[in-house]
Amino acid sequence: MSESEKIKQLLDEQVKHLRNKREEVLSRVQSELDDIDRALRQLGHVAQSSHSLGAGKRKRRDKVEDEQIIAALRSFMKPGESYTAAEILKNADLKGPRFATFKAKQRDFMKTHGAKRSMKYSLNT
Repeated sequence: MSESEKIKQLLDEQVKHLRNKREEVLSRVQSELDDIDRALRQLGHVAQSSHSLGAGKRKRRDKVEDEQIIAALRSFMKPGESYTAAEILKNADLKGPRFATFKAKQRDFMKTHGAKRSMKYSLNT
């Protein structure tokens, strides 16, 4: 085996070792962050932004109860102000289908203004 092949093999082994170590650290940190987020949700607080440490890994989200959505909406929506669906989804950390289900079940919670894509929502006080 030539000198350059030995060097390449050592570099490949080092890269493999570092990638494995990185995955272990990501797994540990992601697990801790998930625990913290779960505790925050149980206290009725919705995390502001989702962390993307485990890029490429899809994780099933915990079921979000209507009461949690109501608390999240009340935390940033002010009476008399209207918000687009995109703003609501971002601030409440919701997916579109879950928001649609919530709207259908909680018809008296929000007022709608406008039609279809230009629709805005406000609290029904």
